Amino acid sequence: MGKSRNLGFQREWSGWLFVLPMLLFFLAFVVYPILSSIWGSLYAFDYTGYTFAGLDNYKQLLGDSLFWKAVWNTIVFVLYLVPSITVIALLLAALIHKYPQKMQSFFKAAFYVPGVTSIVSLAMVWEYIYNNQFGIGNYVLKLFGREPINFLGGEYAYTSLAVILVTISLGASLVVFSAALNGIPRDLYESASLDGATPTQTFMQITLPMLKPSVLYVVVTSTIGAFQVFAIILLMTGGGPAYKTTTILMLIYREAFVNMNFGLANAMGILLCLLICLIAFIQFKLLKSDVEY
Repeated sequence: MGKSRNLGFQREWSGWLFVLPMLLFFLAFVVYPILSSIWGSLYAFDYTGYTFAGLDNYKQLLGDSLFWKAVWNTIVFVLYLVPSITVIALLLAALIHKYPQKMQSFFKAAFYVPGVTSIVSLAMVWEYIYNNQFGIGNYVLKLFGREPINFLGGEYAYTSLAVILVTISLGASLVVFSAALNGIPRDLYESASLDGATPTQTFMQITLPMLKPSVLYVVVTSTIGAFQVFAIILLMTGGGPAYKTTTILMLIYREAFVNMNFGLANAMGILLCLLICLIAFIQFKLLKSDVEY
């Protein structure tokens, strides 16, 4: 009896030892920053020090029209990006799934490259594409008899940035859907073919239900990524014109590193975290049926 207890104790501790590095990493780089941000959001910081402010930072944000504009802009980016990334990646994965494995690997690598390329390099390329005078975008419009447009300085700023962000984020979702498609048993398609099912029926009745866990994963991760859009906007538009493309992260950056108002920036970060958690919770509730992990 004593030996079995000692053996169980040793197994338990050996398991904890394996988990310990990741647990320490999680505590140091996830739990501690969150708790530190919550603490910082309750204080007012300036060049001389900090004083306890309670909920004053949150009250200031709730009455700030620019903050609510940034919240709306961020939600619009989410509405632009999440459906576009999910639908386009799914359709592309279904198209390349018919090709041999080497061709699939080529297409997946080609779409994945923008996601691992330097954001600064991508911004420079897209600035040339969107240039008002000699950009490829306006050159193509001229070929179709259209007048040149200001891609980044007017009403098209949202759409122009959304195109860039979709191309950057598409590769990872495509890989996820492609892997999920390869995991669907072939006998299901053979049975559907014998029953006379059309390609559309096969996709809607077999492929899409089997991809539901992958769809949930892509939707949630794309939503989190869309809420955290920052670098490409800072480089391309700086949040303009007239705060039209200013997101919550842009305001956090401005308050923390330009205005040195760390308390307000921490409060924004906490509210952003709560908003992301709320949206993710709703998505899990809506898409949880028949999802297995």
